[in-house]
Amino acid sequence: MPSLVVGNRGRDTLRRLLRSVGLLVVVLVMSLALTYTAFRRWTVNSAPVDDGPVLPYEVKIEAGAQGPPRLKVGKSWMERRGGFWRFHLQGGPRMMGHSHGLLASRITAALDRKVAATFHKRVPSATDRWTLGNRARWRYRNLADGIPPVRLVELAAFSRTMVDSAEFPEPPFHRLLYYHALHELTQHVESSSPLPGSHAFAVWGKQTVEGAMLVGRTFELDAGDIFGRETALMVYRGEETIPFVSVGWPGMMGVVTGVNARRLFVAVNAARSDDDLQDGIPVALLARELLERAGSIPEAVKLIKATPVMAPAVLLLVDGKADRAEVVELSPGAVVVRKGASGIQVAANHFVDAKYKGDAANDWQRRYSTSEARHKRMRQLLRRFGGRIDVPTTAMILRNRTGVDDVPLGLGNAAALDSLAATHGVVVDLSSFVLWIARGPHLLGAFEPVDLKALFGEAVLGTAARPKPIEADPLGASPQLEKYRLALAQLAHARWLREVRDHARALDFATRATTMDPELEAAHRLKGDLHWLLGQKAEARKAYRQYLGLNPPSLAERERIKARLE
Repeated sequence: MPSLVVGNRGRDTLRRLLRSVGLLVVVLVMSLALTYTAFRRWTVNSAPVDDGPVLPYEVKIEAGAQGPPRLKVGKSWMERRGGFWRFHLQGGPRMMGHSHGLLASRITAALDRKVAATFHKRVPSATDRWTLGNRARWRYRNLADGIPPVRLVELAAFSRTMVDSAEFPEPPFHRLLYYHALHELTQHVESSSPLPGSHAFAVWGKQTVEGAMLVGRTFELDAGDIFGRETALMVYRGEETIPFVSVGWPGMMGVVTGVNARRLFVAVNAARSDDDLQDGIPVALLARELLERAGSIPEAVKLIKATPVMAPAVLLLVDGKADRAEVVELSPGAVVVRKGASGIQVAANHFVDAKYKGDAANDWQRRYSTSEARHKRMRQLLRRFGGRIDVPTTAMILRNRTGVDDVPLGLGNAAALDSLAATHGVVVDLSSFVLWIARGPHLLGAFEPVDLKALFGEAVLGTAARPKPIEADPLGASPQLEKYRLALAQLAHARWLREVRDHARALDFATRATTMDPELEAAHRLKGDLHWLLGQKAEARKAYRQYLGLNPPSLAERERIKARLE
């Protein structure tokens, strides 16, 4: 009988212990859930309260007799003409953001999904995405604090027209802020930065025909071809601000390429430096401030120096009235102004001033990216054609596909000025005040003219000739380009087969790619890697030597392959 009592007591004790442990686990789980919920609420960037009058939600469609249909909301409108979207946005920041959002709703929803899909592709692990997302939330919990209040109002009004669904991990306003700080968010993620290469140059005086002030610009966003297909010319007419145009895509309220009614041109290139990220304004929104508030380079530089920035960038500023071009090498810790000499000014993705000589991150960017090669090639070509540069020649330089000292490069080589990856390309004649935008794909199509004099209401003396398009690149209709595209398709499939560990079939498709386009250096590198994985070392070395012989742009990959060969 006593043993039975002891057994019951033991079981009771065990039950109480298990209940206590279970209760503790429940409390712990609930505490963690509440803590995480509080973290999410505390770190979200919330939109300012909308306490304005009711805004119009009706989008009117005007069908032109001869032109394309035009969508209108109030005084703002959009249409597709000349191969790209044209937006005219007018009014206060709340009305402009609201109108922009309604007009571009279908397109920005597609872009929104593409950004989410790109993030999933770059970070396939759900755990890694969760970790990165929450780390970004903590680091950029005060992102809105560095943005001017009027811009927050515009962004908030736009965000209220966006779709809020479980497909996206963040609410519309929060992710819209992230989109406008994409460079800043990826500042220390070298391998997955979506801003791999952009460049711009200005040339004037004795370097150009009739002393014209000319600008060439290529911008690249590695987030899918959709951003290039949906290129947009955005015309902003705000209240008590300088009117300006921006070349980007629907939903982009910052500026990467733009010019205002005072003939001030601004181009933004991503850069890197050792300076820690700080609270401040994203550089794309800073460029917007420059175009709306500055009428000259001195005014722009003064505004830059007075505005804290989050991350480094290279800005090309060109003044069409003063025939002046300067590069601002900008980081959280310094503002360096580099003046143009002999009528030539160039900007890529690294700093060249002696101030950054000991900067390790800038040195990495200069040597391991293609920035230095593109910088040198621009200067080389501008000097070669000095005295003969006109609008077609400016486009020809942007389309150049050979390396420094005319070294041959295969199509798509990232060291070329035209790597067949541009999101948009622009030529601007600030003297005649005409802008040309590449129709695409990339820089291959004709550059369509936009007369900025007429757009900004400038008086024109006499009978000015209507600006003509810049002819399409002959490569666009060539068998060479078709073979390159077919080879890219084989290469993409080979990469996928490698991801799923079907190395033998991946090798077959990599070989097809090299056969279709023997100058596709990335295919030879993958072919060598696959031979190596399959234990076929002699074949791997042969493929690697072919890869090195094609002037591959990546120094990191060249060093890896050379080490393997040695």
